[in-house]
Order: sequence, then C-alpha cells, then structure tokens
Amino acid sequence: MVETSAFKCPLCGSENHQLFQELDSFGLTVRYYLCQKCGLVFQNPAESQAGDPAFYANVYRQVYQHSEQPTPKDLRQQRLRAEHASQFIKENGISKLGRALDIGASAGLFLESLRKDLGAQVYGVELGQAYREVAAAKGISMFESLEALEASQPEKFELVSLMHVLEHLNNPVEKLVEIREQLLEGDGFLLVEVPNLYAHDSFEIAHLTCFSPHTLKACLAKAGYQIVRFHAHGLPRSQTLKLFLTVLAKPTRELPSNSHVKPEHFVHIKRQIGMLWRKILSKILPKISWLPLEAA
Repeated sequence: MVETSAFKCPLCGSENHQLFQELDSFGLTVRYYLCQKCGLVFQNPAESQAGDPAFYANVYRQVYQHSEQPTPKDLRQQRLRAEHASQFIKENGISKLGRALDIGASAGLFLESLRKDLGAQVYGVELGQAYREVAAAKGISMFESLEALEASQPEKFELVSLMHVLEHLNNPVEKLVEIREQLLEGDGFLLVEVPNLYAHDSFEIAHLTCFSPHTLKACLAKAGYQIVRFHAHGLPRSQTLKLFLTVLAKPTRELPSNSHVKPEHFVHIKRQIGMLWRKILSKILPKISWLPLEAA
C-alpha cells in the first residue's frame, strides 16, 4: 500500500489513510484512499479536477453525456428516480409539503413531482446552466449555487434533498451541517441518495466520496441528524442489486457530545464480496439485474 498524510479524512479528520484503488476514469487517473481510522473511501480533492466547482458548471455534462443539454436518456432516468423518491417520501407518512429545496436539481423533475404530488413550493440549486434553464422554464425558482441561494436569505425549508449530490462533495459533513443550521426547519426532513460502495461501481472522477451504509450513517450522525428510514435498493436501474442508499432523516434535538466516529473494518473485503455478488446476479438474472437505460 502507498501511504500518504497530506490531507484529512472528510468524516473523522484523520490524516492516516492508504491508497485504496487507482483507476482510469474518462481518461484521467483517479486515486481513492481508505481512512485507516473510520473506513471512509474518498479522493484527495487537490488531486481531482472534480474538486473544483467549475468542473460541474463547465465540464461535467460534456464528460459524462457529451452534451451540456439534457439528453432523452438522462431525462428518463431522472424521471424514474424522481418517481421512486417521491414514493419513498410518501411511504414514510409525508402527505403534504411546504417549501422544498433540491440541491443538484438538474432539470427539476424531482421538484415537479413534489409540487404535483405533495403541493410543495419548489426551489432548486443547479450548477449547469442548460439544466437550470430547463427547470426554470417549468416555473421552478432556480439558483446557480448554494451561495446564491443563501445570499437571497430564503425562509427555511420543510424538505431539503440531495439526490446523488453528497458523493460529489469533498466536505460532506460540513455541507450537511450548513444545511441543518441555515436551510432546514427544525422539524424538517433531509433526503439523501448516494451510490452504495458495496454494490455500485462508485469509482469515477466526479465521485469525491464513496459511501458504505456505515459511513453514510456516520456522516449524518456527525452532522446532527437522526435517521427516519434507511433503504438500500437498485431502482431505477436494477430490481436485484442494492446499488443505491436512500435516507430520510431529521435534525437531532441534541447534537452529538463528541465527534468520535465508530470505525468500519474489512472495507476491502466487503467491496470485493459486494462486487462479486453483483457479477453473479448480473449473469444469472440479467434482465432484472439491469433495467434498460432508455425506453424500448
């Protein structure tokens, strides 16, 4: 293993970490490190282009989709994800919402669902201009950054969602604290969805942090949230593979008295077993293990 101590773990702050995996992602070398104290897997943002916010405004869509404009495939996946997330919220007893904020709102399809199904007043943050314009054309109040939203001094929100956003941040705990303190009502809800380290490929240039169930729960606890429901699933991509982790949480009434993070062990082995199980299911049940990206 290659050892390094030039930067800190974004979960526990330790400088004791080792190289977990090095790979090529879209023609660029990406290195992931494993924190030896808590078990979080993450990139050094100083090494990654994705550590610069300008990457998402100017490069991200071109790299991933070869287009800054929304593509039919991307919009279909967003719609299916929005339907699943809306259903997840309703299954947990939320039948009506006031103000709702989606950070990383993309084309605004999830916010449309919240407005239609739960009567929410919807707001979004999206770095990509083309996607932001699509959402704004639907009557959604859009902001180009979280800083721009906060500068508008908004009233607090009953729901704040980060759907496939937290893994793109180099400071996930700090951002969750900021949301709790500045944006979320005291009895409001936080909705988070991320790839699952033990089932999803996870490793790519834009994913600065890769969460297991353990480390995602630890991040939420350290940031001052209690979990209402934690769900591992594969929708809208799979009926068998637990590709994604979706969490509904609320701010804790009392913040943790210390910052100790219970360590996770055997991360390498859990990753290997999870990816092997994915390979087996993909081979024996291909049609339900991988649902189509595009409509037939």
